Amino acid sequence: MTALWIAISVLLGLAALLSTARLMLGPSILDRALSVDVLVASALTGIGAYAAFNRDPTVLPILLVLSLIGFVSSVSVSKFVVRRHLDEAEGAEERGWNT
Repeated sequence: MTALWIAISVLLGLAALLSTARLMLGPSILDRALSVDVLVASALTGIGAYAAFNRDPTVLPILLVLSLIGFVSSVSVSKFVVRRHLDEAEGAEERGWNT
């Protein structure tokens, strides 16, 4: 049981480390948003593993709130990117540029 817990911790830590590297190096906002989603998913998985190993259902509201925050942030970023892209396209059309 301890070996499984160590393996889960190492893999989730590695995922979080690689996601943090992508967050720092990502050239676009979508790369950074994706890395934040991976960090949230890693946190959700870690908390879920803790709840499963310790049979502790009291962390379920934390899982629910964290998943809702992750979903809302993903939708917000995608709407922002689409709106910015549409505004840039409209500005190019007004100036007579082809996009």
